Amino acid sequence: MSLSRLTVKNLRNIEHLELSLGSGVNLICGVNGSGKTSLLEAIYFLGSGRTFRGQRIEPLISRNASGCTVFGVVDADRRCRIGVQRGRDGGRDIKINGEVVRRASELALALPVLVLGPDTVDLLLGAPGPRRRFLNWGLFHVEHGFLPEWENATRGLKQRNSLLRGGSASSRELAVWTDKLEVLAETIDAYRRRYFEKLQTVFKVMCADLTGLQGVECVYSRGWDSTRSLKEVMASQLDGDIKRGFTLSGFQKADIELRVAGQSATSVCSRGELKILAWALVLSQGKLSMAQQHQAPVYLVDDLCAELDEDHRQSVCRELVNSGGQIVATGIDLEQLQGSWSGITTKMFHVKRGVFSEMESSNE
Repeated sequence: MSLSRLTVKNLRNIEHLELSLGSGVNLICGVNGSGKTSLLEAIYFLGSGRTFRGQRIEPLISRNASGCTVFGVVDADRRCRIGVQRGRDGGRDIKINGEVVRRASELALALPVLVLGPDTVDLLLGAPGPRRRFLNWGLFHVEHGFLPEWENATRGLKQRNSLLRGGSASSRELAVWTDKLEVLAETIDAYRRRYFEKLQTVFKVMCADLTGLQGVECVYSRGWDSTRSLKEVMASQLDGDIKRGFTLSGFQKADIELRVAGQSATSVCSRGELKILAWALVLSQGKLSMAQQHQAPVYLVDDLCAELDEDHRQSVCRELVNSGGQIVATGIDLEQLQGSWSGITTKMFHVKRGVFSEMESSNE
């Protein structure tokens, strides 16, 4: 799978862009603030309807513009045309092959993307939310039955929390939704456990290749006491749920943790070590997706040379090339950026103030 054509209008400092990308390695070079990351953000937006920089969509839209539009042509088993538009008024328009679709998850199916960049380390250092989304992304792409179960569980959680906030804790309705949520949460946990076991196997090998650290393990926590059923836990926490107005335990509290020699990686590893561990985790997810679906995601690699030292860059680039996925990587120093790919033919672009120009291809 690869994104062969990309059109961008009014996204950050990119007023208008039409680009033909190669199916292999694409290098984007330019100074800070020139539009490199905005290009990656446009591709991510095309595959998700969201931005990877913060939660709000409005900053994505260029100043003095009422909305932004990204269109792309994806070459996979068959060619697919995708278009996404967002307005300052909150409106969203998604089209796939000319037909309007309502769910952004359709974009992820058409164009799966993974990001490696400065904020990837937050997967380990930040709150649990992104780690749950990390798990869900993997499940979405390898377990087709996961999405409807997760959507049902999310609706059930919202309904139960609404009843808790409304003071209906003694009502029969609350009991009914609690029973439903217990079953759905157990189903979600079963999906996550199966996926996590496969991911952990790939991650151990990836860590050995990339990090040089010994005793690295990834641990999954389902979101409630591992020795009791969720039914028992929710019964014991009912008073606390009523007091706070939300459900304390369940699938929505799941998390993963990296440990090194039995201790939390965040407490014993340097920031540089955490960076490569986080990148290894994302690369493992992409490798597992390829193994399960026979389809590699598109990798968006931001500021490669600034994030990793030379040895780690070479190792990561080797893994990316071996993944079989399309790669779009950015950097400031063209020579350094080119040198990371060890003779692989690359397609190169220079960007200045949001304007992109293709350069002569490289095959060192």
